[in-house]
Amino acid sequence: MLVVKTIVKQSSIEGFGLFATEKIPKGTSVWKYDPRFDLSFDPKEVETWDQLQKDLIVRYAYLSTDSGEYIYCADDARFMNHSSTKNNLDVVPFDGEPETRGVANRDIEAGEEILINYRTFDAADAMSTDPYLND
Repeated sequence: MLVVKTIVKQSSIEGFGLFATEKIPKGTSVWKYDPRFDLSFDPKEVETWDQLQKDLIVRYAYLSTDSGEYIYCADDARFMNHSSTKNNLDVVPFDGEPETRGVANRDIEAGEEILINYRTFDAADAMSTDPYLND
């Protein structure tokens, strides 16, 4: 669940992206797992679904390196785009929490796109050869 104010709008990176609507200081948690807003699905269950539902999960959920489950964010966090070189969020574990958090690795200015390196928390992307993940 996002814990800062954001907006979804057109991205120069990929389709739509998530943008800060206020300055986010370095060290601020931007996203943390909340089972009230973030749905967890066993990959074996997802395999039994119709193709349309599977495609939704593959596109907008991540396969957690922590739990091994797909995590689907019901809020706008699912619009965060990837960057391995310009990311402004780091993946940080917190004791007692089932998933890592997205934490600002520098000040993020209002209007700036929020970017994270998918390969640091998504098992499917960690193994992918998709050129989109190589920036």
